[in-house]
Amino acid sequence: MDGTAPTDDPVNQMILALRRLNSAFAASNRVVGEALGLKDSDFAVLDALNREGPRTPTELARRTRTHVATMTGILARLEGDGWIERHPDPADRRSVRIHAVGVDRLIEVYFRVNEELAEHVSGWPVEQVKMITRFLAGVGDIVTAFSERMTTERES
Repeated sequence: MDGTAPTDDPVNQMILALRRLNSAFAASNRVVGEALGLKDSDFAVLDALNREGPRTPTELARRTRTHVATMTGILARLEGDGWIERHPDPADRRSVRIHAVGVDRLIEVYFRVNEELAEHVSGWPVEQVKMITRFLAGVGDIVTAFSERMTTERES
């Protein structure tokens, strides 16, 4: 064997489909980013805030694998463009929590594709949609763990 997986292997086809999906999302994000003045790092911060709620700058840096000094610049740009707001942390008055406030603009831009995605599965059994959702969440967990391991290995 030459070290490559056979193309007719269903697991390999699944992995290739996930990689194509990743590339499609990356290209889509670049187009949207150009239209809205957002960079990849901005998307990562807004995504984390949208999914996980308000975070401190340090938590966001850790979550997005961004250096704290770089995060400072990202947050300044996002705040200046009305994507985020800083609010005092009620648990620690010396700290701030970052809140996403401009996410509605992204929802508006992605509205049509989200509708098309919903239409794509509209006739599917609910259990099948739930199974795919669990699968995709698991894939996200696996890729996140991989990133964490790579980061830890690089820092060692």
